[in-house]
Amino acid sequence: MPRILRRILVTIILSLTTVSLHAQTPAQRTAASAFLDALFAREWQRVEALEHRTLRDKIPVERWTELLDGLEQRGGRFLQHTFFSAEPNASYASIVHRVHFEKDSIAVRVVVDSLNLIGGLWLEPIKKDYRFPPPAYADTAAFTEIDLNIGTEFPLEAVLTIPNGEGPFPALVLVHGSGPSDRDQTIGGNKIFRDIAWGLASRGIMVLRYDKRTKVYGANMDRREVTVQNETIDDALLALELLNARPKTDTTRLILLGHSLGAGLAPEIAVKGPDVDGVVMLAPFARPLEVVIADQLRYIASQQDTLTAEEEIKLRNELDKAAQIQSEELMKSKTLLGMPASYYYDLHTRDQNAFAQQLSVPMFLARGSKDYQTSEMEILLWKQWLAGREDVVFRRYENCFHLFIETEATPGPWNYQQEGHVTKALIDDLSAWCRSFTLSRHDE
Repeated sequence: MPRILRRILVTIILSLTTVSLHAQTPAQRTAASAFLDALFAREWQRVEALEHRTLRDKIPVERWTELLDGLEQRGGRFLQHTFFSAEPNASYASIVHRVHFEKDSIAVRVVVDSLNLIGGLWLEPIKKDYRFPPPAYADTAAFTEIDLNIGTEFPLEAVLTIPNGEGPFPALVLVHGSGPSDRDQTIGGNKIFRDIAWGLASRGIMVLRYDKRTKVYGANMDRREVTVQNETIDDALLALELLNARPKTDTTRLILLGHSLGAGLAPEIAVKGPDVDGVVMLAPFARPLEVVIADQLRYIASQQDTLTAEEEIKLRNELDKAAQIQSEELMKSKTLLGMPASYYYDLHTRDQNAFAQQLSVPMFLARGSKDYQTSEMEILLWKQWLAGREDVVFRRYENCFHLFIETEATPGPWNYQQEGHVTKALIDDLSAWCRSFTLSRHDE
């Protein structure tokens, strides 16, 4: 935290010791919310009216202005604040709101006295107590889930989400993006694979999802030996075989859905898989992975007001390594974002365009309009490669970042700090497409 913010917050916290407080009431929750409304709107008369005199004396308007300027310089434009928790205490009301900025979110704890006046405030890290409620579009009474295992050499726990009814049902296998991931593809406060599974199962479509091998066995895997074959492709093929053999699977509607890295590998998996009838590619890359990563790094750097000398050196080093990987000059053991160059060199041997040309099944490709990781360039390349195909659908989902969750913030890694659900528009489109392999014509 910048020094000026620390200094201001120390003053605010010290004010707590001089205020007589008592237990939480609904009126105190209302007062805390009203104070934050006024503070972030910079309505200083309202701020002063809601403050206890001790806090008002210690924190003049100029200090509040410094605090807000510092927060917005670090986190971007203020968006909103939402109630997070209220902790009961014997002597005072302690109420926490989550404050969302474009690039960040923080927890703000407000202390309210017996007259519903604000006696103190401080910032703290957001507690990772995610509740993961189901999305509004999921009807959890419309399906059941059973536990399964995929594979024997590296057994992976899996969940099959089965719609109620006799079937057979269109059936999907979900393939993860980069990095270790559980069956729900849990990232922060979001479970996008669970959203997809529950949303589609509520609409009569069966979905299989499973833990990724590097999530379960990563600690025992030699990183130098990891490739997308043993990290992703082998298990996706086993999952397709398992789902194809299930009694309620419509074997004319066996569908592969990949996200991010899984989407980029989907054509190869589908070619090698057991009679795949359709392919969904959510946020697929088309260019070499190291080129995509280099663009991401440049974009993130461009969103920072300034870079320290150390940050500039780290950025330049990573970009240099990405360029050396592209020309296959970097030693295989050297790493880019934690993965050895050998991992990227293996990807160089896998021409996903060539695999896609071997496919004669319907395809559905999509990206979010605020996805800085899968840029529009990736989709333009896929459109070029698949030009002339009447059985290919492209969709763009407005205001969605890489997880297909809508956001008000500018694109960036800070998007992952927000909680939400996969957009209902994607669930509706997937549901319709899985049944007919067509959608109304409106490309992105």
